[in-house]
Amino acid sequence: MSASREKKKRQETLAGGAVDPKAARAAEQRAAERKSNILYAAVAIAFVVVAAALLVYNSGIIQRHQTAVTIDGQKYTVPQTAYYYQNVCNSYGSMVGQEYLEAMKGQAYNGEQTWNDYFKEQAVENMKFVHAAKAAAVAASVTLEAEDEETVKSNVEGMKAAATTAGYSYGAYLKALYGPTMTASIFESCLRDQILASKYATQYSDETFVYSDDEIQAYYEEHKDNYDLIDGAYVTLDGTPEAKTDDEGNAIEATDEEKAAALEEAKEKAQAILDAYKANNNLDAAASANGATVSTSIPSASSTAGAWFYDEARRSGDADVIADEDNSRYYVALFNSRERDETLDYNVRHILVTAENLELPEGQEASDDQIKAKAEAILASWDGTEDGFAALANENSKDGGSNTSGGLYEDVAKGSMVAAFQDWCYEDGRQPGDTGIVQSNYGYHIMYFVGYGDTQYWHYACENAMRSDAVSQWQTTMTNSATADVSASGMKQVG
Repeated sequence: MSASREKKKRQETLAGGAVDPKAARAAEQRAAERKSNILYAAVAIAFVVVAAALLVYNSGIIQRHQTAVTIDGQKYTVPQTAYYYQNVCNSYGSMVGQEYLEAMKGQAYNGEQTWNDYFKEQAVENMKFVHAAKAAAVAASVTLEAEDEETVKSNVEGMKAAATTAGYSYGAYLKALYGPTMTASIFESCLRDQILASKYATQYSDETFVYSDDEIQAYYEEHKDNYDLIDGAYVTLDGTPEAKTDDEGNAIEATDEEKAAALEEAKEKAQAILDAYKANNNLDAAASANGATVSTSIPSASSTAGAWFYDEARRSGDADVIADEDNSRYYVALFNSRERDETLDYNVRHILVTAENLELPEGQEASDDQIKAKAEAILASWDGTEDGFAALANENSKDGGSNTSGGLYEDVAKGSMVAAFQDWCYEDGRQPGDTGIVQSNYGYHIMYFVGYGDTQYWHYACENAMRSDAVSQWQTTMTNSATADVSASGMKQVG
């Protein structure tokens, strides 16, 4: 085809609305390039969007506002829930240690849930109580006052001090403890809620659960086995066969005949000890002659031996052999007396002296002798008056529970303090104004005895048990009055 004819053909084709093949190929190429550019741009935008989303997600902003639990229509976010979750973990960690706690979380708690699931469940139960108690506090016009705000401040300052010690900022430390969604404002808000709920619970309990002496006496009569003191002694004779192994060191289970023979031998020894005691009135000697020892720590009334001691039929001088074949043992028991525990409470001041009282060069650890010497020096500076001792306690004591009140503890019941502290207060001949220094695991205590109170232990313990039972039932009722709906996606972010 000549050039003129080809040109004419193209003109006719264009006039008819068709596309020139060469032009079409060029247009297609340009379109493909535009598509490629658009695709690359779209991919680039997508990467920017994803990166931004990850940045926002990792910052905790999304989860911070995500609902984990809804209680009676009120939404609680992930960090609010994490606050209560971590409190539950802390209570268990204080018993088993934080390192073991972390390993424990993934282990089975029961057949249906892990320990971690259980901790979350307990956190929700605690949240339900705080939610219900807060509502009751508002209805009763109970609010946080200056003293309560001081408690909040003290807790926050303690957290900040712990953060500094650990090398964190306050905010970073809260995130390390409670998770990346926690902030100072959320932490302090949860803390205030918990303190308000606790304040209301205390006020309600003090006003509601009040008992007369007659009611406490009646409770004691019903539960006296828990509060009476038994003076007695007993010897335990083990009736299990001697352990045996095969040539490879594997344990060989005893035969029924061997078990029966060992138990019979224990019974015969028990009888021999009882006979010897009745003959010479010396249980220690009788026990020692048969390779046994005497214990004066009387077991609870629910045990086989304890049931004998707490039997109302017991009289001074009773002695007998007691069979406990279910546990393959026999006892020789001696009963002297039973009485109500009338140990009085006491009032005392103390100054706790620790390594913190010493100014030592950096890196040098304080010795016990140095801490004791510091305690002696503080006591030596005392002016001899109770007011003077109180001033020294406020100035020197490291006991946060009493170093703003002159080191004073009032109405202290038996069993409330560590053994060394308590034993000093109950020493024979203890008089008001007595001073001394005792050591415990906490440090050295400079003691000032104020005097005994007038509440006997059995009365205190019974009243305390009655109130504790009532408070526990009330707390359960309060908790059950709130309805919680757990968000699986939100709760997944907790912990």
